Amino acid sequence: MIASFDDPDAVHGMAIVDKKLYVLRKRQQDQIYVYDTKDYKLQYTINVPGLQPFMYNDLTECTACEKENCLFLSDFGGKCIRKIEPKGAESKVSKFIDVAYEPKGLSMTPQGNLLVAGNPNKLVEYCVKTGNEVCSVELQLGIRWPLHAVKRADGQYVVSHTDEKLSRVCRVGADGYYRHCFGGTKGKEDDQLNYACHLALRANNDVIVADNDNNRLVQLNGSMEYEETLVENFKEPHRVWYDADSRHLYVGESADNGSIKVFQIQK
Repeated sequence: MIASFDDPDAVHGMAIVDKKLYVLRKRQQDQIYVYDTKDYKLQYTINVPGLQPFMYNDLTECTACEKENCLFLSDFGGKCIRKIEPKGAESKVSKFIDVAYEPKGLSMTPQGNLLVAGNPNKLVEYCVKTGNEVCSVELQLGIRWPLHAVKRADGQYVVSHTDEKLSRVCRVGADGYYRHCFGGTKGKEDDQLNYACHLALRANNDVIVADNDNNRLVQLNGSMEYEETLVENFKEPHRVWYDADSRHLYVGESADNGSIKVFQIQK
């Protein structure tokens, strides 16, 4: 671990834009904390009026916009996606689109679309320029209540989902059927997960899973096979973000102090 820092309130989302770390926290105002990625000192905060602090809210970057980079935020309670244009303390927040379901985890696809996981079994891609729906996937075979999804370069999705009994990470085709899954019945063994809530996808298709209730990270290979476990005194690791440029892995915790831990990935 190369750094660890915290501030009041749990972490509900993380993203990096222009070498700044944006952290969505469990707050009624000034919800987004902005840190410099050189020294991790707090630079300023951004207020998102009307945002309810649900643990399912998420944050992701967008580098596909023509004018400048921006961020997208899922508003679980408001059933919408919000857009944030970073401009320091004068950052602009607006509603991007309304959705017909409760949006959860966000990510960007290799094609530059916004990928949204939503209740009860939907993955939807949106054009970041127009807000139009590009495609949607109805998840099949018991993949319900997805928490987060990422899309691989080969067109397959990796989806984390949890219900009362199951907690799994599944590799899913465009038809919504899984090709392979890791996990099953909730548990703490090496082949089990307990509230797999967020994913970080690397270029080699390795997946880092935030295994929240087991207080650990689990790394899977592209075939959804177990590789290793990272335990670093985590307290409910809720969000993971991998920065390919620096090879830094950011882990945000949902415990009250909102700790963020930073690791250097060697390979």
